[in-house]
Order: sequence, then structure tokens, then C-alpha cells
Amino acid sequence: MKSIRSAKVAGWFLVIGPLVDVLVSVGRPGTFPGESPDGVQAAMQAGVHAAASNPTLYQLMVDFGFIASFGLLIGFWGIKQVMADTDGRGHLRRLGMVILTIALGVRSAAFAMGFLFATTLSFTPREALDSGPALDTAVMFLVMEGSLGVFATMLTLAGVAFFAVSMMNAGLFGPDRLVNSLMGVVPAVVTSLLLLGAPFFSDGIFTSYVIGNVVALVQVAWIIVLGAVLVRKGDSLTAA
Repeated sequence: MKSIRSAKVAGWFLVIGPLVDVLVSVGRPGTFPGESPDGVQAAMQAGVHAAASNPTLYQLMVDFGFIASFGLLIGFWGIKQVMADTDGRGHLRRLGMVILTIALGVRSAAFAMGFLFATTLSFTPREALDSGPALDTAVMFLVMEGSLGVFATMLTLAGVAFFAVSMMNAGLFGPDRLVNSLMGVVPAVVTSLLLLGAPFFSDGIFTSYVIGNVVALVQVAWIIVLGAVLVRKGDSLTAA
């Protein structure tokens, strides 16, 4: 009974954590700079100006995102704890946990850069962000946050993919192999290729990043559905 309750708690973390994380990431002003005919630097400056329009909101979104990011790790840790290693794939779940832990560390560093970015915006006069050192500093923090966020995303995708492979025979989704492969593994490969290749397309770098993040939402949907299934029938996982 205790393991069943643990599975349900893990399920709630997997539902709430990623959902809140996505909402605050999309809601942050300036998070996804658009392409600019004047080049990448101009696009990043436009992102700074968009965030500067409401630095308090940006700060709150960073704080909520940092808290919500722990939900994913705790949820999958709960799965690893309650899922017996009778299928011989426990090593994949352990490896997935190691990768997810590293991903959270990198993501925390990204949130720290976001915190510095928001703080810079809050204590800098708006006119000082039109040009000069203040604008350059803000762009630097925004670039550092985005770069760390990209690597954190790829690590998270990889960690979740290992869990998806390890749960091919868990009996939670019906056609487990097809669902886990298409929603848990394939998005990790496609998104990683798009994110890694984005810097090589100077005229479409932000478009590639956006497409990569949209593809990653497929895996996010898998995580949320997995969490909902655990809440509903956590006993199936503990008996696996």
C-alpha cells in the first residue's frame, strides 16, 4: 500500500511539475527571440527590451520555473523507487536518474543566469538599455541563460528517454512500445539534433530553437500522461 501511495505521489509531481514549467517558460517575456533582418545580436537586444517591459513578471517566472523543475526529478525518482527490477531494466532507470540530476544542476545554473538577467533589468533605467554597456550586459546574461537552458533541455530529454525505454513492458499505456518510442524517445533525438544544429543556421537560429522546443513538447505530453496514469493506477507500476 505504501508503494502504491508513493507511485501516486510521483504521478502528481510528473503532472504538475512539467505543466507549470512549460507554462512559465512560455509566459516569460523575451524567452523566444524572433528572427531579425539585422542579425542575431539585434534579435537578442529585442529580447532584452521585451523582458525589460515587465522585469517583475520575468523574475516571478524564473522563480516559479526553478521550483517546478524539481517536480520532474522527484517524480522519476519516485518511479525508480517503486518499480521493481523484475524486467532487468533497472539500470536504465538508474542511468536516467543520473542524467536527470545533472540536467537539473545545469538548469539551475540557467535559472541563476535568468535571475541575474531579471535583477539587471530591475535596477537599470529603461533608457540605459537602449544602447551601451547595460544593454551588452543584459544580452550576455540572456545568452548565457539560453545556452545553459539548451544543454539542460537535451540532458533532460536523454534522461527521460532512458526511462521510456526502461518502461517498454510496464503495461501502463496499452501499446507501450509504440507510445514510449514515439513520445518518449523519438522527440529526444529530433530535438537534440535541432538544438545542436541551430547555431549553424545564422539566418534561422531562433526558428530552429523554437521548432526543437515544440518537438520536445511531445515528450512533455508523454510525461504528463505518464503522471496521470500513475495517479489513476499506480498499483500496476508497483506490480511490474
